[in-house]
Amino acid sequence: MESSLSPYREIIESMLRNGHSDEDISSHLHLECGLTKGFSKANIRKFSAQNGIGRERVQDSKLESEIAQAINETGPSYGRRMMTGYLSSKGIGASEGRVGSVLRHINRPYHADRHQRSRNLNPVPYSAECMGHKLHLDQNEKMVMFGVTHVLAVDGFSSKIVSHSTMPVKNNLTIYQDVYRSAVLQHGMWDQIRVDHGREFFLTLFMQEKLAGYRNNTAREPYLQTSSTHVSWLIVLFPLITQLLADNIDFSVSTMVWSEPSKNSIVAAADRDLSKFK
Repeated sequence: MESSLSPYREIIESMLRNGHSDEDISSHLHLECGLTKGFSKANIRKFSAQNGIGRERVQDSKLESEIAQAINETGPSYGRRMMTGYLSSKGIGASEGRVGSVLRHINRPYHADRHQRSRNLNPVPYSAECMGHKLHLDQNEKMVMFGVTHVLAVDGFSSKIVSHSTMPVKNNLTIYQDVYRSAVLQHGMWDQIRVDHGREFFLTLFMQEKLAGYRNNTAREPYLQTSSTHVSWLIVLFPLITQLLADNIDFSVSTMVWSEPSKNSIVAAADRDLSKFK
């Protein structure tokens, strides 16, 4: 007896070859081809088995390269089930057994950790696709008692400091003009800006959202606010900058006519004033 799916064999075969799931094929037959019955996932599987139609098997070499790329994107903590699901979301069909076998060979240390039930607490590594993907902005106020607040803008892909500014206190207009606007005029629009929750970036974020249509990838969020500890590795740069500024200030003060006790008393007085606000 001829199946009701026989007229649609070419469609089913083509979709299976392209990695579509049985549910995708069932939906396509119902919505696009107008079938009202006989298009269930079980019927599609039965029809495929009877007619020798199957999905194209992914070669071992290709599977290894795809898993290696997926590890770079997701981190090394994914096991066979998570990795199989991630590959399936990218249209790559492979059994859990094959995926697990590949993970055992190309990801041995983390496979051993998973075998011992240990887990990575931060499995997703930082990644930026290209220059212009992410721009990180943050400020440093360690030397604010001396009238020095430093703001940096760093490209997430190249690690290049694309703009910076030093000001007495953090200021929305100064940060926008000297840091954000300067970087955009020189290098173009970034797809996404990463900042903390401080109010000093409000004008910058407003302009980034207003100009979001001019970005290369408009599918991304124009900006993302996270805690200061998650603004990439900018927190590593600021101690170095603070030390350089402190050395310069110490040299400038030591060359004045003031004595060492006078300099210490000035710093102590500034500390007392700041302690009122803590």
